[in-house]
Amino acid sequence: MKAFPLLLALSLGPVLVQAAPLTQVTLADGRVVQLNDDFSWEYLLIKPAKSSATTQASTAVAVPVLTEQALANPQLLSEASRDGVVVSLDNLVAEDPYRLHFMVHNTGARNVVGVRGYVSLFDEQGVQLARQEARFWVAENRLPETYLRKGQQRPSLEIEMAKPAGLNGQPLVRVEIEEVLFR
Repeated sequence: MKAFPLLLALSLGPVLVQAAPLTQVTLADGRVVQLNDDFSWEYLLIKPAKSSATTQASTAVAVPVLTEQALANPQLLSEASRDGVVVSLDNLVAEDPYRLHFMVHNTGARNVVGVRGYVSLFDEQGVQLARQEARFWVAENRLPETYLRKGQQRPSLEIEMAKPAGLNGQPLVRVEIEEVLFR
């Protein structure tokens, strides 16, 4: 029975380890980045949710809104990197549904078999209209020719998103990488 707490702690360890923000830094050109305790960093693209002064019983969900730096530099939205993998928006076909094409580039040393994340659409004012999970890269474990090898850049799977109601013009597209799988 003494081994149970140790086994429980070891099994929950990876779940409990996540990057926690340490500080925010404003660069010379005005962009703001967040430094994390896992030695990673990211641009601050979404405004922090404001707590309302109404009753605590309300369960209204705050809609994400882009920061001024994200609106001024939309290219910051359309590219994401994690663990040596870069996903960038290559093309947006503005039909209903939208068809989004991405490029996936492996700058790391290991073979990539999967890249999963999210794609969000924002209007011109920076209000999020839609968010959808996306599989940017999927390889077969026993087919090495499908792996994304070191230094390779390939087109991702096409991702379709329904055109949000009330959107006039071209949406701003945000790319987020949630998970990279290696072989």
